[in-house]
Amino acid sequence: MLTNQETIKKVKSLGLNTYEVKIWTALLSRGVSTAGELSDIANVPRSRSYDVLESLEKKGFVVMKAGKPIKYLAIPPKDVLESVKNNIEKKTEKHVTYMSTQSFNNIINSLQKIHENTTQEAENVVAILKGTKNIQKHLEFLFKNTEKDVLFSVEKETEKYLKVLQDINRPENVNLQTQNTGTRFCIVDDNVVVFPVSEGDTHPDYDLGIWIKNKQVTKFLKHLFSLV
Repeated sequence: MLTNQETIKKVKSLGLNTYEVKIWTALLSRGVSTAGELSDIANVPRSRSYDVLESLEKKGFVVMKAGKPIKYLAIPPKDVLESVKNNIEKKTEKHVTYMSTQSFNNIINSLQKIHENTTQEAENVVAILKGTKNIQKHLEFLFKNTEKDVLFSVEKETEKYLKVLQDINRPENVNLQTQNTGTRFCIVDDNVVVFPVSEGDTHPDYDLGIWIKNKQVTKFLKHLFSLV
C-alpha cells in the first residue's frame, strides 16, 4: 500500500485530506473492505473512518456495497482522475464566467478606487515579501505597470528574478538595464525597490525580499547603480 508522505502529498492534490488519502489507498489495496478493516490498515482512528468514507463517497472515490456488514468498493483511479478533471473544469468555467460579468467588474472597480485613494497617501512604504513565488509575482506586477526604466542589480542570487522580468513582454518605451553592483536590488520607475535578501540554500517558501517605496532610497540606489 502506498502511504509514504510524498504519495500522500501528491494524491491530496485531487482534493483529499490526509485521512481520505490513507483510507482510499488502503481500499485500493484491498478492493473491498469494511470501515473497521480500513481503519486498522490505514492507521486512521476508527471513530473517523465512517466520516472519511462518507466524504469519499460524496466525492466519487468509493461506493458503498449493500449488505451486512457494510463494505466499500474503490472507484478505479483512472475513472476518479477523469471525474476530478471534469469537476475542476466546470468550476473554473463557472468562476471565469462570473468574473466576466458586469457586477463582478463593478466590485473590482470599487475596490480599485479604495486602493488608489489609499496608495496616494502612502508615500513611504516598507513591506516584507515572503517566498520566491511571491517575490516573483510582485516583480511581475511592478514590471507590467512600469512607465519608465527598470534597473536590476545582477548577482548570482538574483538571476532567477531577472529571468522572470526578461520573459515578460514590457512596454516598448521601458528600458531594462542590468549591472553587477555587488548588491541585490531592483528599481522600478522612481520609487519602488525590491531586495531579495535570502541565501541560495534557503527553501523557496522561506525566501525573503523587502519592498521599499521611498524616493530618497531610490535616488541613492540609482546613484550607486550609475557608479558601476
